Amino acid sequence: MEIAFPILAFLITTIAARRSLGAGLGTAIAVGYFNGIIRANFLGVFSTFMFDGGMLGFYLGAYAKLKQSGSVRFPPGLLDRVILLCGLAAVIALAPVNDLLVQLVALRGTIWLLPAILFASLMTDRDLFVISRVLIPLNLIATGAGFYLYFYGLEALYPKNAVTELMYRSILGVGGESWNRIPATFMSAHAYGGTMMATLPLLMGGMMARPHAWERLAFVLGIVAACIGILMCGARQPVVTAALTLVTTWIVSGFPVKHGTLLAVVVGLSAWLVIANPRFQRVLEMQDTQQVYGRAYMSMNASFLDLLVEYPMGAGMGSSIGTSLPSFLADRAPKPIGMENEYSRILVDQGILGLVFWLAFIVWVVWPPPTSEQTGNWRLGYKMMFSFVLIAWATAFIGTGILSSIPMSLLLVVQMGILVGRRASKTTVPQMRTIHDRAIGKPYQDITVAR
Repeated sequence: MEIAFPILAFLITTIAARRSLGAGLGTAIAVGYFNGIIRANFLGVFSTFMFDGGMLGFYLGAYAKLKQSGSVRFPPGLLDRVILLCGLAAVIALAPVNDLLVQLVALRGTIWLLPAILFASLMTDRDLFVISRVLIPLNLIATGAGFYLYFYGLEALYPKNAVTELMYRSILGVGGESWNRIPATFMSAHAYGGTMMATLPLLMGGMMARPHAWERLAFVLGIVAACIGILMCGARQPVVTAALTLVTTWIVSGFPVKHGTLLAVVVGLSAWLVIANPRFQRVLEMQDTQQVYGRAYMSMNASFLDLLVEYPMGAGMGSSIGTSLPSFLADRAPKPIGMENEYSRILVDQGILGLVFWLAFIVWVVWPPPTSEQTGNWRLGYKMMFSFVLIAWATAFIGTGILSSIPMSLLLVVQMGILVGRRASKTTVPQMRTIHDRAIGKPYQDITVAR
């Protein structure tokens, strides 16, 4: 039975991607929204790869669509960098260090979503509207599931099994009482809150891009659902990311009153939810500066330097703490090394060279940000995407999963690709290279790219 899910995900994303990049990515994101609840209720090897099937369908469908319209061209430098990151990780995964299946699954969590950056870099404002509109009902469905779990408990949607074991161990204690954290339709509460946070730039951008009045109301509902999810999940990191992203957006926007008022409304709504319900008040523990300092110290203390010295070439793919492995490979997994730090995970898996390549790639993606002339009506959306990508990677030292959280990781890499693509648009740049050009070494030609 469970084999039907990856096949169905593959088919629907392929069909959607043949229509447009926005439809394809929106469908792949939708598959990610329901991936967790389906995996939990239809336990098996095949259901584990439902989201992977959806992404494969998107890649094939999107490539076929672009080939129909002409050469597949990407912003200068992007294809080379993605090939470098994927190639290095693939070579490391084939080295006979850990169990081959473990290394291949860890490779999947490291590079499987990276090609989405290439296709996202080619998206137009129309594609962005398609994705942002898809996110509205998805957020409302996720929030509805969250409230259902809030009132009826995890057992109402999630049976106890190997997939949901961590979910049932994730307890939230506030005011002397304890509850299970709320994952909504996702695999964990952190994936729920992180995904809701990752949708805000697209929803805010869509709302401010002057759609019809009824659409603005729909976007507001999607934003409210996202804010509720960020607090309802019971995890602190999405709250921190959201707060820092909103502040950074206001700063990079030049402190306009309109943007400040809009962001203040979002913050005010969130504050009201915190005050109104004790189960949403775990974020208030951040007032305990000693606890916050201790948590951050655990993630970025001197042991990171020890890892640099001890594993300069890495310890093999799948060796790090935070590697997401399916339950059927648990007996083959090596003893975890490192700490809850995404950069530590990259270091342990890929060594110093891999870490340097990733850091250089992140800096190249976020800087310089797109100019106002390159962003058009989506100005606030692009500035918020820039802020989100910047903050997500700047805070990656206090947790893991930034490249393996479904579908938050997809939303992150898509926004990274959007930033790169928009930065290369409406300017005179070297001709974008095709995959064929890259293979035969065809030189660049200067042209003006306009979207």
